[in-house]
Amino acid sequence: MCHTRLVRAASADVHRAAAQALARGDALRALGAVGRADDALGLTLRGIAYAQLGDLELARTSLERAAKLTKAPLARARIQAALTEIAMSDGDPARAARAARASADELARLGDARNAAMQRLVLARAEVLLGRLAEARHVVSELLASSPALPPDVLAVAWLAKAEIAVRAIAATEAREALKRARTAMDGAPNELLARALVGLEAELSKPVARLERDGVIRNADLYAIEAASSGALLLVDACRRIVIGGRASVPLARRPVLFALLLVLARAAPRDVARDELAARAFGVARVNASHRSRLRVEIGRLRKVLDGIAEPVATEDGYRLVSPREVITLLPPSEDDDARIAILMSDGAAWSAQALAEHAGVSKRTAQRALAALVDAGGATRSGQGKDVRYTRAGGPIASRMLLLGLVPTPRSG
Repeated sequence: MCHTRLVRAASADVHRAAAQALARGDALRALGAVGRADDALGLTLRGIAYAQLGDLELARTSLERAAKLTKAPLARARIQAALTEIAMSDGDPARAARAARASADELARLGDARNAAMQRLVLARAEVLLGRLAEARHVVSELLASSPALPPDVLAVAWLAKAEIAVRAIAATEAREALKRARTAMDGAPNELLARALVGLEAELSKPVARLERDGVIRNADLYAIEAASSGALLLVDACRRIVIGGRASVPLARRPVLFALLLVLARAAPRDVARDELAARAFGVARVNASHRSRLRVEIGRLRKVLDGIAEPVATEDGYRLVSPREVITLLPPSEDDDARIAILMSDGAAWSAQALAEHAGVSKRTAQRALAALVDAGGATRSGQGKDVRYTRAGGPIASRMLLLGLVPTPRSG
């Protein structure tokens, strides 16, 4: 009897040491502490440590084994929550969102508000991958509204999530403020993984990611510069996302490549005009302009005038056309003219893209997009998931990826 109590006490000490290491973001120390423990709690801790290290297959195996060894509802709910986070890498964010929402509801029902909050952040991540930044922002904002009830490390992850969403929305100022709040929260819960994520996001804010052309001068642009250019005070012709922004209006032109090509040529020349034959040649991609091209140019200019109604107008001049706008015209260009750069900057929003959608927005063929994506995957800049028509590409990493959120899924010895 005494021997059994000693064994249990020793096991509890091992679990506690592993849990404390995971809470600091020290996954290797946690693995060393838990060793080859094959009880449910030990396997759960090991699975979380593997996930923090990025070995999701070993994490999944350990957690599935743990689930088979326990019937305790709370322990099973926590294990399922961890598996839900790991499943985020399977390329089906819609399914992950449903699972995260169900997991959060179940944990809340069982009285585990901490891990229910973490699963809400998993849901926010799924919304980001679905390209639904407004929905992701709403989930995180709701969670932060209850911030007095959140533990410091959960609060830090929530602020990091808010910062990442702001980065994807090119709201650099909002991201900077969220990172300040995350740093303050981490004062009460130091963690190596969170600290690295925070530093990485801070660096991303001031890193040149595109180029701005103004009055014929091109300069590198970080997210702050892009945010300022996108405020509506200027007429921004965005060649990265193929949209035009003026005032409160935002006109997408990714699916109208000829109109965007015309607009980009006119915008880069503004306020000067562009000769008709030069405009037709550059917009239509032809070496010699004939009467048919000139006729088509008049038609396409009419269409462009219609879609830009209220924010700008292509006006005929004696020699050609000039873009006229009540706002100063500025263009946003990819960091370089190669196709890889165009694809990479589109993927910076964190959403899961198909090759076809990327091709449309970058203005390249699907085959060109596929080649660029393959190069990005090989270089580690993107991940590929799904099968057949459901293949999707996502930018690599991300501060609110699964292995980050598993921080809050460390069960205490008494809850196993």
